Amino acid sequence: MSFDDFDAEISRAAKELHREWQSPELWERIAAEIERPAASRARPWAWALAVAATVLLAMAVWQPLGRRPASSALLTEDALREVQQAEAAYARSIEKLSAVAAPTLQHSPAPLAAAYREKLELLDSTIAELKQAADGNRYNAYVETQLASLYREKQKTLEDWLENAKNN
Repeated sequence: MSFDDFDAEISRAAKELHREWQSPELWERIAAEIERPAASRARPWAWALAVAATVLLAMAVWQPLGRRPASSALLTEDALREVQQAEAAYARSIEKLSAVAAPTLQHSPAPLAAAYREKLELLDSTIAELKQAADGNRYNAYVETQLASLYREKQKTLEDWLENAKNN
């Protein structure tokens, strides 16, 4: 279908869809609105004042509800302690996996082993940097997420090396 055929088809369809109707009151309502005194029309600042009052009222109602009880701080500390313990256990398990992989990884002259050693060194240095950043602010979820991601990457790298060493 060419562009001209397409254009003709759209023009034909538009003529079929075109509808008109009478609205005798429309112009009268427009004229009446224009002629009505400005004092009786809605004032824009009145709406702004109403919105501001609503916001202030909402803040006054929600402020007491937004305060956390003292036990919330204890719950947060307990949750943080649990996360730290889980992280430490995970790190210990990865170190055990590293100890299993180390003999074959360190003594292999293969270029692939060198690449794995380099990747693990890079992961270890990045993990150390993120641990230092996390120690500065244990509530920084982004740093904690990145640290967990690096641990998973190190675990996967070690597992890949062990699988490779087993197959060769």
